Amino acid sequence: MYTWRGRKDAVGAWLKVVVCCLASQAWAQDPALPGDAETSTFGTTVVNPSGLRGDVYEILPGSWQLPHFEKLKPVGSIYTTSLNVPPQDFMMGFPGVTNRFEWFALDYKGKFWIEQPGKYRFALRSDDGSRLYIDDKLLINNDGIHAAQTEFGGVNLAGGAHTIRVSYFQGPRYQLALILAVSRPGERWRVFSTNEFKPPLKFKDWKYGANPGAALRDDDIGPDAAALAVLETTPLPYDFDFRLAAARFQQRASGREGVLVIEVPAKMLAATPNPARRTSRVHLSGLALVRDEHGQVSDSFTLDAPYDIPDAKLEEVQASLITYTHLLRLPPGRYTVEAAIIDHEGRRSSARVVEFLSPEPHVGIELSSAVLVQRVDPAGPPTDAADPLVYQGRRVVPLLADRLSPGMKPAVYFVVYPDPANGEKPKVQVEFLSGGRSLAIQTAELPPLDASGTIPMMVGAAIVPGDCELRITATQGAGSATESIRYSVAQ
Repeated sequence: MYTWRGRKDAVGAWLKVVVCCLASQAWAQDPALPGDAETSTFGTTVVNPSGLRGDVYEILPGSWQLPHFEKLKPVGSIYTTSLNVPPQDFMMGFPGVTNRFEWFALDYKGKFWIEQPGKYRFALRSDDGSRLYIDDKLLINNDGIHAAQTEFGGVNLAGGAHTIRVSYFQGPRYQLALILAVSRPGERWRVFSTNEFKPPLKFKDWKYGANPGAALRDDDIGPDAAALAVLETTPLPYDFDFRLAAARFQQRASGREGVLVIEVPAKMLAATPNPARRTSRVHLSGLALVRDEHGQVSDSFTLDAPYDIPDAKLEEVQASLITYTHLLRLPPGRYTVEAAIIDHEGRRSSARVVEFLSPEPHVGIELSSAVLVQRVDPAGPPTDAADPLVYQGRRVVPLLADRLSPGMKPAVYFVVYPDPANGEKPKVQVEFLSGGRSLAIQTAELPPLDASGTIPMMVGAAIVPGDCELRITATQGAGSATESIRYSVAQ
């Protein structure tokens, strides 16, 4: 006997088989629509900020329509410039991502640029359900369990930037498909591609104002696309200083855990006064791409941070550091971080590239990287127990600047990871060196493990003019691990 869910699965699959040929013929008989000869994928994990980003979701077996995405948590993201997956057998899998072939959903979002205003027609073909939104308004509703079928919609589009969203789900097996086509005013149908709907100016023109009459606004080109254009510039621009580093933390089953840190001195950024509001506008955005040794993007981090600063606070803010952190979980290997920061008010940009190593698993006691501490902020509820920068319920803000003023009183933060198979009590030794000479050594037993089974530590960093080093050694029985951090103090 079928359960109700089982009956829905069976009926849905049967309906798809029965109407599959009819739906395929309907598409093929329309000579205005593009063909399916060139097969692409749902997307890849290679980040493409100027294309469509598709968040991937698992859905309940037996689903008959698109889910409420806001109630679900994505299991990953993929990127593509076009949707051109013709009808194909489920045994071919989920092209471009995994071998999953049923009960998943995708929610694609992106921007596109209209150079020629007018009436644009869109065609959305899918197996199973899909919807198309332009500028957050539903244009095509092709939802439900069905074989490959096409729905059409038209909309008048003004020149400039527009948003696009394509929601799709694959129900029961046997076949899948997703194609989005567009017909520009007076033109034939073609597969929609964000590559054909880009702003008319190159970023270098937008950046330097080469054509002021047609200069793009920030929301036209998008911060991700602008930062990606900076990273594609040869040589990389460096209009102002910022700092970039990756700190290593614990080895977990899913890979090495670390933290990417971006630090921008606020004084480097232009501030545009607004006398009417007695504020000044500071706006920075950025993109960091983490690539493995094969050049594939393993992780990415984006930011878009406009600030309206009261004039009374401007001097104080400009004397501070603007710091962003991003949690990394990476398999062992060598990685490269490419980062671009854009000063929108100053119409300037800078890029940096750094390399770092995610080590192989280590047996025995471990130490994280040692990082200088800029300040310790309230973590805010709820505290993320997986965040390695959380210390005693507060959050450590790293300091990347390695040249300190004599009046500073910095601390050094690190985490000890005892060997659970070793019954000995762990100890730590902190040695201070100046100019390569050892000036002080202190050894102490470590406090008990925290709730996560680790021992976060913070120690003061000595301030002596010249080159300084703090060398930290953790021991547990015969096992040991050593980390050091170097900095200089102005004379």
